[in-house]
Amino acid sequence: QVVLLGFSAILVIGAELLHLPVSRATDHPLVDDLFMAASAVFTTGLSLTDVSSMYTPWGQGFLIGLIQLGGLGYMTIFTLSLLLVRQRLSLRDRLHLQEVLEQPGLHGLAAFVLSIVRFTATVEFLGVLLLSIRTIPRYGLGKGLFVALFHTVAAFNNAGFPLYPEGLLPWRQDPLFLLVLAGLIIVSGLGFAVNRELVSRYVLGRPPKARWNLLIGVVLGMTAFLLLVTTLLYWVAEAPNPRTLGALGPPWQALNAFFMAVQPRSTGFATIEVGAMTQVSLLWTVVLMFVGAGPGGTASGVKLTTMAVVGAAIWATLRGQEEVEFYHLKRRIDPDTVRKAFAVVFLSGAWVVLVTALMILVEPFPFFAVLFEVFSAFGNAGLSMGITGHLSDAGKLLLTATMLVGRVGILTLLLAWLPPRRPSAVRYAEETLLVS
Repeated sequence: QVVLLGFSAILVIGAELLHLPVSRATDHPLVDDLFMAASAVFTTGLSLTDVSSMYTPWGQGFLIGLIQLGGLGYMTIFTLSLLLVRQRLSLRDRLHLQEVLEQPGLHGLAAFVLSIVRFTATVEFLGVLLLSIRTIPRYGLGKGLFVALFHTVAAFNNAGFPLYPEGLLPWRQDPLFLLVLAGLIIVSGLGFAVNRELVSRYVLGRPPKARWNLLIGVVLGMTAFLLLVTTLLYWVAEAPNPRTLGALGPPWQALNAFFMAVQPRSTGFATIEVGAMTQVSLLWTVVLMFVGAGPGGTASGVKLTTMAVVGAAIWATLRGQEEVEFYHLKRRIDPDTVRKAFAVVFLSGAWVVLVTALMILVEPFPFFAVLFEVFSAFGNAGLSMGITGHLSDAGKLLLTATMLVGRVGILTLLLAWLPPRRPSAVRYAEETLLVS
């Protein structure tokens, strides 16, 4: 309940800040600012219009702050504040922090938070530095630095807001700009725990004695696999399409196919018109938005590890194995984790179906466009087929709730309100039920 209420409080405060007269460049209702605040706090990137048309520099600054706060998590900021004034974390604080950061235990959480802040500051500084090489010559020093900062924070925190009406179309043939953004998204999508281990091994030169743990093996393996498969699929499917990649030469097709393959992980930047993509590309994008990226980072969705456990369990069932194993990593999964993974996938799918049904009742758009929008909101992906700016107030509120569920997790939402169940002293007789 604390995790849920904490994010909700930030959402309300953020909406009020964006609704201030000093923040708004246009006269629009509070529900629009609530939607934009939710998209920032829950690191989505769905936008009713481009940010520069909707908000003044003050509003754009508030939006950057909300994106950064949403990406790091409010408990990370709270913990850092306590550490700066040399206060100890209580057990309750550690439990809340463990939930927000999706960590398996309570040991070393304070040090983990400090490493998150240092890593974020370092990576974002490098991102601003590299993007400034392109933005300062185009916009001048002050505006160029702001454009670099905005896109760096948005990319690293997986919230791909369009800053200007043209979005990223002017950069579609700029390898440096696109590859820096893609790198920021991929790094943050791995999750802070994986990044901490990678930095320890390959940057600080302190390789631990232990081999790769299961989390790192699964996240790195699935990330590489999905990026490769998606890049090839987009390239093959969209190369003949004159409205997307067909207008570009082969090298630029490959670059933009790779860049777009990164986006469904949970970001939402686009160098092509998403609504003009082929049906097979759109369908695969929906699947990727539902899956998301690694746990314990800035991305959402059901997470790579959850889908890996479900896939391993299905494979074990097909092979007649009693235990779920990742045999190539020489690890097995405990039954509680398997049950939780299936519960997350089923409940997440049920939520998406429910919200899609409600959206169809209040919105006049085609079914697949609505379905795509709901999956994008749940996966905090930020991609749209072009209907976001035309949603009704009811549709905006439904997607706001969906972004919240996608960020905090469906299990966290349900466990926050379900009464705790007392351990039962009764164990019923076992009986086989036919399942086909």
